[in-house]
Amino acid sequence: MVRAAPIPGKPIQIKVFPNRLLQPQTAEKLLNEIDQVKGVIRMLVGGKNLPRKVTCGPGTGSDVNHPNMEVIHVGDVAFELHVMVGEVIVEVEDESSKEELRKACERALPFPFEFKQGFFIKTKATLVDYGRYGFKSKTDESINLEDERMLGLIDPHAKAENNLCVVQGKGND
Repeated sequence: MVRAAPIPGKPIQIKVFPNRLLQPQTAEKLLNEIDQVKGVIRMLVGGKNLPRKVTCGPGTGSDVNHPNMEVIHVGDVAFELHVMVGEVIVEVEDESSKEELRKACERALPFPFEFKQGFFIKTKATLVDYGRYGFKSKTDESINLEDERMLGLIDPHAKAENNLCVVQGKGND
């Protein structure tokens, strides 16, 4: 079990919101550029869901062969995109990483984007999280997660398989 060290200071959350939905190649380029920025703690990719199966009509239950459901490579990890990327939320250690992140986005995106600072990923466990993961023990009432950076990155009601892809940076644990 790998326990991540707590991040000193207060991390900053940035939402990169491109003016268009990203194709898999552009999303891969953007995520790799963000991965190279020093001080990135975690990233969350959001956007329009790409269905895996036809849910209604004459083809109910058959596979959907969407052209944007491709395998992309970020760092040393390959994973299949199940969304058309419409936003990327990035948590960085401090203000010095913020400008590097903006420059990385400018290099990767050939069109305008919004760059907002705020609170987009939860940082404290909620009642639903405690219900899903439980407590560590009777004496330790903190949440029972291997790595607390996972908090807020996955849907607690979704199935556990293929929901999260962990990319370990060169300087990370």
